[in-house]
Amino acid sequence: MIAPELFIKRALRATKVTRMEQVQALWSGYGEIARYQIQGAAPAQVILKAISWSHIPPHPRGWQSTHSHQRKIRSYQVEALWYQHWAQRCPDDARVPRLLAVHEDTDITYLLLEDLDQSGYANRHVQLDVSQALTVLHWLACFHSTFLRTPPHNDDWPQGLWQQGTYWHLATRPDEWQAMAPSPLKESAHGLDQALRACPYQTLVHGDAKVANFCFSDDDQQVAAVDFQYVGGGVGVQDVAYFLGSCLTESQLTTHLDYLLEAYFSELSRCLVASGESPDLAESVANAWQDLFAVAWADFHRFILGWSPQHKKNTPFSQALAQQGLAALGN
Repeated sequence: MIAPELFIKRALRATKVTRMEQVQALWSGYGEIARYQIQGAAPAQVILKAISWSHIPPHPRGWQSTHSHQRKIRSYQVEALWYQHWAQRCPDDARVPRLLAVHEDTDITYLLLEDLDQSGYANRHVQLDVSQALTVLHWLACFHSTFLRTPPHNDDWPQGLWQQGTYWHLATRPDEWQAMAPSPLKESAHGLDQALRACPYQTLVHGDAKVANFCFSDDDQQVAAVDFQYVGGGVGVQDVAYFLGSCLTESQLTTHLDYLLEAYFSELSRCLVASGESPDLAESVANAWQDLFAVAWADFHRFILGWSPQHKKNTPFSQALAQQGLAALGN
C-alpha cells in the first residue's frame, strides 16, 4: 500500500508533503479525510480522502452486515467515478471540488481533491436561516437542471453511478424496512419508491445533501458541495426534502416551507430555460416534482422509522408531511 504522502508527492510532483490535520473520520471507521500542505508544487494545500477496505468496522447503530459493507464499498467506487467522469460538467453555480488525482487498489482508495477552504468556501453550518437555505437550494436547482433527462429512457444511465441515487432508497435498505413496526407507511414503502422512480423527468441527485456536506463562502452567498458517495438517478425533490430536514427547525419549516419550495422551483425553471430548454418543459418538470415532494419526504421518513425511530428527525412535522405523501398515493 502506497503511503498517502508519497502518493500526493508523485501526483503533484511536489518536493515535500506534510500532513496538517484530520478534517474528519469517515462514517463507521472506513478511513479519513485529511488536509496536507504542499511544497514545490501547486496548490499549496489539498484534501485527501483515504478509504480503507482492510476490515469491516462495527456500525455505530448496530446496522453492520455484509450487505451494508458492500453498499459502502460501492459508494466509494461511485464517488471516484463521479469525480473522474461527471463532476467536470458542473457549472460554477453548482460548485464541487476539483479532482487532482485518484489511486485505487485492493486495500485503499485515495481521492486527492481541491481544498475548498483555500478556494473561498471555508464556512460550515449545522443549522441555517432562510437566506442561507436559499443559497443551497439555488445550488441544488442548478445541479438538477444540469443533469436533467427527459423521456424516453432506454439505456443504463447514469453510467458508473448509482442507478437509483440516495443512501436511503428502499432497494438498498431491506434490513431497515424489515425493522419497521407495522404501519401504513411500511405497507406503502414500495408504492412511494415506485412513484419516485416512475417520474418521467429524472436527473442526478446528490444523494446525501445534508447541510454538513455544503461549504459556504464567507458571506454565505455561494456554496460548494462535497461527499458524492450516493450520487445517482432520481428526482430533484429527494435532495430538497432531505436537505431542508437536515438544517431547519420544525418552526422554520412550518413557517417557510412553501416559500422555500417556490424559490427552488423558480430557480430550477430559470436554470432549465437558460440552458436552452423550453418554458413548457421547465413548467412540466417543476409541476411533476412539486407533486412528488411529500412523497419524497415520506420515503425518507420511512427510512428513519426503520433505522432509528427515536431519531430527532422523527418530528410531528415530519410525520404530518409523510401522511401527505401517503395521501398522494391514495393511501
